[in-house]
Amino acid sequence: MLRFDDEYYQNVIKEHHYDPMDFNPIDFSLNQISSRNLQYKWLCHYKGNSFAEALRSNKNCIVTTGIGLSGTPHLGTLSQILRAIFLQQNGLKVQIVLGDLDSYNARNQPLDIVLERAEKYRSFIKKLGFDDTQGILRTQYNNEQILKTAYLISKSLKDKDFKDAEEDLSELYQRKGIYPGIEFPVKQAILLMTADFIHLGKENGYSNVLIMLGLEEHLYVQIANKVVDRMQYPFTISSMYSRIIKGFNGYPKMSKSIPESSITVDMPFEQMYDIILNQEGDYDSPMDSVVYQMMCAVSYYSPDELDKLYNICKEKGKKWRESKKQYVDMLFGICKKWQ
Repeated sequence: MLRFDDEYYQNVIKEHHYDPMDFNPIDFSLNQISSRNLQYKWLCHYKGNSFAEALRSNKNCIVTTGIGLSGTPHLGTLSQILRAIFLQQNGLKVQIVLGDLDSYNARNQPLDIVLERAEKYRSFIKKLGFDDTQGILRTQYNNEQILKTAYLISKSLKDKDFKDAEEDLSELYQRKGIYPGIEFPVKQAILLMTADFIHLGKENGYSNVLIMLGLEEHLYVQIANKVVDRMQYPFTISSMYSRIIKGFNGYPKMSKSIPESSITVDMPFEQMYDIILNQEGDYDSPMDSVVYQMMCAVSYYSPDELDKLYNICKEKGKKWRESKKQYVDMLFGICKKWQ
């Protein structure tokens, strides 16, 4: 089974010529966010330093990310939301797109269900601290102008571009009957997601657009850059990628579509406690520990606190068990805002 471990990350970074954040020091900050703090929250970047330079030069810059709505948020989804809020609270303009039409097409979910779920996501994201008067929090369904952008950019894309953008987890999703592969509805979902990125530069006037995704989704940024290059648009697409949170029960990542892989935000405290305290499984290093990965991605810990937790996790003793108990309390406090 595919593993999102350091070997996978290094292969992706080498193959696609990304700048490694984990393997070399970051040479840029974003507003008041230090490079050290960025390293805990993101793994690597593509043209991230050019975005940072544009930000310093007071150019019209924005960060964008998308949230899938195929089910109740799990911790991987929550980590992306918290990262977006973190950037906004540090002075960056941020957009979060709720992918209702993406779930309708790519996951074949009933439209009324995903539209209702989108409103619950919107409320949850605002309760977590996102300010939609300072940033953009929108659905796909209620923004028809993005569909026009999707149609206009489609002339620059070929079937092969969509096949090349297929996620690394596509085979697993197909085996479980979650995802049909790169068929027409999925191509439509990828096209609309690409338009979500492109519209910011093409119609909204942003000179620099930074896409924030998990590393397994890096090919979506490549397809957006193909559009920019082929259409000769006068704006820059860059990206920052986060480390994927490992799934429970041997799954390579937490997935809303695979319940046994995840901790979800609506999980009862007792169940969450049992999973974190007793179902972590074995690990070779803290970065291979699903619980330590969760602490890095879904928490309010500072870099210094995460350094201490790294060493405690490495020892695998009583202190680690006590640290996990404290983390459950913090995590449940975050998750209960879903209610």
